Amino acid sequence: MRILIIHRSFALVGGAERVITDKANYLANEGHQLMLVSYEQGDHPLPYELHPSVQYRDLDCRFFTLSKHSTLKHLYLYFRLKKQFRNNLHSVVHEFKPEVVVLASDWQTLMGAVIYSVNPVSVIAEFHNTYDHVMRKVGTSEGWLKSKLTQLYYRQTIKSFGKCAQLVTLTEGDAKCWRQHFNNVTVIPNPLTFYPDVIDDISKEHGRIIFVGRFNHEKRIDRLITAFSMIADKYPDWHVDIFGEGNEKDKLLKQISSMDLEGRVVIHEPTSAIYDEYKRSEMLVLCSEHEAYSLVLVEAMSCGVPCVSMDCPCGPREIIKDGVNGLLSKDGDVEDLSAKIEWMIIHDVKRVVMGRNARDYAATRKQSVVMKEWENLYIGFARLRR
Repeated sequence: MRILIIHRSFALVGGAERVITDKANYLANEGHQLMLVSYEQGDHPLPYELHPSVQYRDLDCRFFTLSKHSTLKHLYLYFRLKKQFRNNLHSVVHEFKPEVVVLASDWQTLMGAVIYSVNPVSVIAEFHNTYDHVMRKVGTSEGWLKSKLTQLYYRQTIKSFGKCAQLVTLTEGDAKCWRQHFNNVTVIPNPLTFYPDVIDDISKEHGRIIFVGRFNHEKRIDRLITAFSMIADKYPDWHVDIFGEGNEKDKLLKQISSMDLEGRVVIHEPTSAIYDEYKRSEMLVLCSEHEAYSLVLVEAMSCGVPCVSMDCPCGPREIIKDGVNGLLSKDGDVEDLSAKIEWMIIHDVKRVVMGRNARDYAATRKQSVVMKEWENLYIGFARLRR
């Protein structure tokens, strides 16, 4: 089977990039022929190692550069770049001759162009974001003209999707929302990159709370810092270690300083040994505005680490069974988040039991389980071409 996977860029060390690379490597090991195609990669290196047989190509269509222009000029240049995208992709498809094409990012923007360029090959769209987040963005575009254009464009996207073979979401909650528009929706959650056979080879660091993720507004790390500040004086032997990078780092450092939490809340660079950091931790906390399917939660759970997460749309509630393998706090409620963290601190025995239950759940997200679902989906559509 020949599979072509399109993604905006593989430059980021992110969850979607990790999952797509893992999927390509798994399918290549199973004997399938893979090509990864990006369109905004530029000269950036690939952050994750690819199987030797996986081909890679960049279309050199950098849509992100259009944001600096006025609305009208943005639209003019967008359509020019979209035509270039179609032509470049058509050439790649003609050369590689895929049986299945997967659009793994930004299908809202480029689905029509992809369907046009690869016809009659089946297109499967993956959605790594949340329906709620997309709809919120559509409704809050700045300016009357931009808002109207965004809504018009979104309606056209929904219409284009009717020509797509399948949409794959990460959660049942998102699938239910998309089925308001069309029926060809299925759910396949993200798989774990690694499930450790042993989790007690590294000792717990008493009182350690961990956060792992990008430093951007959507992750709302400020909520964790605020929540911890509410109970920090009561539990002086507890602290927070934050791992990641992003444009809000300076803002977070200022918040830590203003709350007199230096040494209690510490920001660390990303690490390739993140599983060791999970194993050292007593709990992981997530407080995002939205999460399609948080791989960080499942990674931590695979190490026997219980998680506290805000019940944001849509992923956490489908991973964490409240009171069994972790705790869910009210969406956006920092005081409730603080109370849930404190509950974890106080209840040592129950915290350990939750950690064991969390590891059991994570076992259901092993690559050997989830990747087979992807392979079966692709094979089904490839057979339609034969």
